[in-house]
Amino acid sequence: MRNKFSHKDAGQVLVWFALSMAVFILFTALAVDFGLIYLTKARLANSVDSAVLTAAKNYQQGTTTAAGLGADMFVANYGSSAPALTWTWCSGNASCGGAISATLNAETSVHTRFMSYLPQWASVNVGDTAAATRSTLVLALVLDRSGSMCGGTITCTSGTGDDGGEALQSAVPTFIGNFIQGSDYLGMISFAGDARVDVAMTDEFVTSITGAVNGLTFNGGTFGTGAGTNIYNSTTYTTNPHGPPMSMADVLINNQVNALPASTPVSKVMVYFTDGLMNTVQDTLACTNSIGSQLYNYGGYDASAGTTFDFFNPTGDYYPADDLSYYYAGGGSNQGAGCTSTAQDYQGLCNGNPPYSATYSCKGVTKFYAQGTGSNEDFNRANITAEAQWRGIHTANAMQGETNPVYVYVIGLGNAVSGDPCVEAFLSTVANDPNGSQYSCPSAPAAFNSALAQGEFLVVPSCPGATCTAQLTQAFYTIYTKVALRLTQ
Repeated sequence: MRNKFSHKDAGQVLVWFALSMAVFILFTALAVDFGLIYLTKARLANSVDSAVLTAAKNYQQGTTTAAGLGADMFVANYGSSAPALTWTWCSGNASCGGAISATLNAETSVHTRFMSYLPQWASVNVGDTAAATRSTLVLALVLDRSGSMCGGTITCTSGTGDDGGEALQSAVPTFIGNFIQGSDYLGMISFAGDARVDVAMTDEFVTSITGAVNGLTFNGGTFGTGAGTNIYNSTTYTTNPHGPPMSMADVLINNQVNALPASTPVSKVMVYFTDGLMNTVQDTLACTNSIGSQLYNYGGYDASAGTTFDFFNPTGDYYPADDLSYYYAGGGSNQGAGCTSTAQDYQGLCNGNPPYSATYSCKGVTKFYAQGTGSNEDFNRANITAEAQWRGIHTANAMQGETNPVYVYVIGLGNAVSGDPCVEAFLSTVANDPNGSQYSCPSAPAAFNSALAQGEFLVVPSCPGATCTAQLTQAFYTIYTKVALRLTQ
């Protein structure tokens, strides 16, 4: 009985084994085919994502070129046997929510290995779709037009310059040509002893900004800072576009953003260019005589040597006529009637107080309030330059900390920047560049704040020199590539 029972049991095992093997082979076949489908789907998704981002980033070159570049990126990721691609574009009109976007659909057939024994499963269609939105760019150029920018084809009114103006007039038109007229918004601010808006925010910017930068006159000080903790009056800006340039840039940018439809994706950028150290601040000083409170720009010299500082007309664009100290406290024919002490020539003050006109001085003012120290300080070059830097960093940090932050890119040109690690450290801090620690200034090392928007500081060292313009053009192009990466999502 035991042998007969074992014989029957063995037969059943063989049957179950045969059935199990059939099921196992079936599932193995399905696993192989579904694995092939999954891998193809993954390759397709990665390729579509990279292609559509590339296309959206290059929209300004036209949709045909942009699609071609996107297709090249697709092939680079997927392989030469790429499937057909279908592109759909939105040009940023109201029906698209005011944003430029590219949509890409790609489909291919996967030929199965085992499932092909069933004719309807001989091939399986696999597809993927991705979309990339290009944000509207709102960018403010803040450009140095101080006296040290002369040289080359630009005549210096005194001394020699670093050819920065010549390089700037070549590089800026090329830079702005990378962006899309009719969609992006660009504006331009320039600074010397004063700062002004040369081109208000516009989506037709190529002609206006090219003309403005080519028309700059390079002379005067370096009023390149911001208002710091002072509130810059944006209402005054609309009627009198002068003020601290970084604060004016913030007003330009945010006024334009607020004018766009609320749903518009926006990227906010300030590109700041200088060939030296910001050294001039702006304050309203409370004169005690009949002229009352007066708005001044004062400083104008780096703190590295000497004691000279000047007072400037805050809405004047010409040197020396709008350099109040030079014009009213200077020697010889420039000596104003209100300035009687020749010992004060070129020392900023007029009769011990800030100058005002050919007749009057601003009486009762011998110190200024320094936001950086929170105290009243003597008018002298070192104090003014330190305050200008503090206000510049404070203003940049406030812009970088906005809910939709402003990304700050800084270009420093010439030996006055690249030869001084403290200037480099300062400008790197303004940009909030995480690589700023390479600029080793013992007294004021570069600082990076990870809680704020991260920018970049670039140095253009060979000015004056034969490669100055080429290096500056490359620096602007590097900024363009970084901005373009932020425009697509």
